[in-house]
Amino acid sequence: MQLVDITSENWEDVIFLTTNESVTVKSGEESFEAKGMPSLCENHVASNALSIVQSVYEDGWIVKAIEQDGKLIGFTMFGWCEEEGFYELCRFMIDIRYQNRGYGTQALRMILDEMKSRFGCKEIFLSTGPGNVRAKHVYEKVGFRSEHRMLDDEELYKIVLE
Repeated sequence: MQLVDITSENWEDVIFLTTNESVTVKSGEESFEAKGMPSLCENHVASNALSIVQSVYEDGWIVKAIEQDGKLIGFTMFGWCEEEGFYELCRFMIDIRYQNRGYGTQALRMILDEMKSRFGCKEIFLSTGPGNVRAKHVYEKVGFRSEHRMLDDEELYKIVLE
């Protein structure tokens, strides 16, 4: 597993990675269920497309794709959150097709190592929706602990790095 740059060759594949099992698409008066289609605001995470655009217009964010055995399986955005004054894992997702295989835990550890190496940071924050039980389990498994406070309607977590 590795973090890879988002390039002119892979950006479309990255933006079509999704956590959505299905979404309702509305077209005029009609609507239909689309299986595995990305949306601007997905279940528990903003879309990769939105995150890439945010990284262009806001300083401090780094975006990377997560690759396993030559396949793009996920996405992350991390860096210095100027607004809060801390290092943050702002976005992290594993595509719905690759979930429940242990990739989330492995990728999360790899991202934390990258952040520690790149920034020399001693602690990293992230936030997640109160109902995102699966993500909380993964975060706590690698050492994140709840700060027992909310940030933008999400529960704030912190890990102290060794």
